[in-house]
Amino acid sequence: MAKGTKTPRSSPDLYALLIGINNYKNNPLAGCENDVDQVRTYLENPFVKTQFAQIHTQELLNEQATKDNIVQAFKTHLGKAKKKDTVLFYFSGHGAREKTGYPVLREDEADGNIGGILCATFEGADQADLYRHILSNKELRYLIRPLAMDAANEPKSHVVAIFDCCNSGSNTRSVLEDEFPENSRQVSRKALRGRSLDQFIFMENPDIAAGLKKQQQTLDEIMPQGDHVMLAACREVELAWERKTEDNRQSGAFTTALINVLQQHKGRISYHELYSRVLNRMKFSLSAAKGDKGQTPQVYVRSRNLNDRYNIFLTNTPNDQPSFGSVEYSDGDQEWRIDLGAFHGIPADQKTAPTKVKVYPVSKPKQAVTATIKKVYPFYATLDFSAADKPVKGMPYRGELEGPGISPVSVFLKGDEPVIAETRKILETRLKESGGQLFKLVSTEQDADYVLQAGKGVFSITRPFDDVRPVVKRIHYTDAQGNFEVSSAGIVYACLRQIGRWSFLKDLEHTSQVLPASLIGKTTMYPVAFRLYRLNETDGTEQRVPSLPNESNRFIIEPEAAGKPVWVRLELVNYAPQILNCSLATMTGDFGFIVQRKDNLMKAPVLQLAAAEDGDGGHITTSRGLTPKSLSPEALAQIQEKKYVPMWLNPYTRDFNLQGESNYFKMIVSTKPLDAIETFHTERLGYPEKEHNRSKDPDWGDAYQMEEPELPEVEWDVRTIEVYMLNLEYDPNQA
Repeated sequence: MAKGTKTPRSSPDLYALLIGINNYKNNPLAGCENDVDQVRTYLENPFVKTQFAQIHTQELLNEQATKDNIVQAFKTHLGKAKKKDTVLFYFSGHGAREKTGYPVLREDEADGNIGGILCATFEGADQADLYRHILSNKELRYLIRPLAMDAANEPKSHVVAIFDCCNSGSNTRSVLEDEFPENSRQVSRKALRGRSLDQFIFMENPDIAAGLKKQQQTLDEIMPQGDHVMLAACREVELAWERKTEDNRQSGAFTTALINVLQQHKGRISYHELYSRVLNRMKFSLSAAKGDKGQTPQVYVRSRNLNDRYNIFLTNTPNDQPSFGSVEYSDGDQEWRIDLGAFHGIPADQKTAPTKVKVYPVSKPKQAVTATIKKVYPFYATLDFSAADKPVKGMPYRGELEGPGISPVSVFLKGDEPVIAETRKILETRLKESGGQLFKLVSTEQDADYVLQAGKGVFSITRPFDDVRPVVKRIHYTDAQGNFEVSSAGIVYACLRQIGRWSFLKDLEHTSQVLPASLIGKTTMYPVAFRLYRLNETDGTEQRVPSLPNESNRFIIEPEAAGKPVWVRLELVNYAPQILNCSLATMTGDFGFIVQRKDNLMKAPVLQLAAAEDGDGGHITTSRGLTPKSLSPEALAQIQEKKYVPMWLNPYTRDFNLQGESNYFKMIVSTKPLDAIETFHTERLGYPEKEHNRSKDPDWGDAYQMEEPELPEVEWDVRTIEVYMLNLEYDPNQA
């Protein structure tokens, strides 16, 4: 059915398919119909209707949500979407994992099983023709592709998929329980039995069927993904939960938080900020619910420009966050530049909608002329002026971006009122002077990314509604006589700026190249691959750690025992046919961005990676490392000259009972110099209570031989690598 009011023809249409299933025979749910009601009500808002020419919605509730009906709705309802329209697929119900005996289907699955959603007709693991009641993630991939991409492999509709169910991230072997509380949205942690190849819906496509039966290509070659944004209720080591809403109705905690944030911002919010806001609401809403173990929502942007995470929800339009920079003329390259680049928030893709820049003499904004961003690099961008608007060479100019810049983190202040009042004045003054690019102050805790608390003579920076776990060392704000020290507010200002910068850099990604067909099966990253190996200390053998399903930049490590390090080895492999500059920064959990030589994993802050075609194995780059002293002589002989990095679970993670710890590496690759990366180096802010130092010294790699395929040249690439280490001592029942 069609809903909405007509706006100019230039506006896109929105096609929405909303699914909610309460009435499962096995483990029924209570909140899924209410979830759909919340999403439908949101889409009926006037501020949503004005964004689209028309809104078309179809709902499948309970018994209506059979697999056949869902597949049919994808094809006949969502399939009506045209180029630049928006497609919304929303599912609220149970998730599951199923076994598969086909290597091509499990090649990107960490546990060897494939995920999926359970349709209304699912009754139990022993049900006949089980495949008729599960829509697997590979089948969803098949259904999304024609909506998102046209026959020429160019973007078609903007596809947004939202899942409020367990396994909406990906499952891991570390999650093994068989019993589930009644308000969680998963029927079993055990994988359901598999199906034959002919029982997948994508086998109706002759080309896909032929490719899968031959088993000679990878899944990306046989059935490539379509660009889309996915919002998921939880990460791979968590469950999705139901809770009571303010009107005493049962509903999904994730959906309730999502809709609340969207309503507050009237839909004008980026995917990135939406994720942050929902994360805060989830912590708040679950903190008072007995038995809830917590869940962490996820946002995945699968597109050619990963900075699309900063685009506006559903409309996919750029976010108008202004920023400033210095503008000057480069005599050497004969071009105008602004000293802001991708690392400062400028989107890498400037072809469809170039970012506009107001350029004016410093302190004379009324004399502004307009330029557009011509080309973006990691640390600067080039400008294009019209002949009439060209500034005078040699004069100092400022540039104000009219497009998106860094999305600042939000900070709420609370606690000792006189101290907070004085600190607020100081922070507001400093923010006004600096342009407020990295953090901003908000008036409510639920709108904050971080909270600055003042009490008992110290400042603490925490997550919202989590007063007991500061994220960095506390800052004393009184002198020996108990008087407030103004200088402490300056320290707080610097810490919050660093947290804002770190948060942006963690999320910044840019992949300029599609993986060449000749490299499929050899790597999931191009031009430079990050590889992670784990050492078996008993015999000196090693095992390559797989990345998470559909997330080639993410890895999970489970220690063998609590308090014991995991020894890992890293490799950087250049597959490109050219020499590349590369930097691998370490992003610590206490907001350090480590680039300088003395603490760097690599032998230098910036390395030159030899071209893949040199034939001498120079495409593998080694780094510093250690030889574990615990190895036996036999194990030492096995590892030969390989070096390893000991990864310890930080005591902070155990002390504050966290499920695990994320370790991030920022990999920057470019044909241009990367010397400016060192300007981003920031020392760790320090963990609360104690200082926890880890060894960061590796060296890797024996030579790696590969064929010399024809490969595209590259310009620059930025990726965030996450290595998540599980906490074996985590107690889900501990507050």
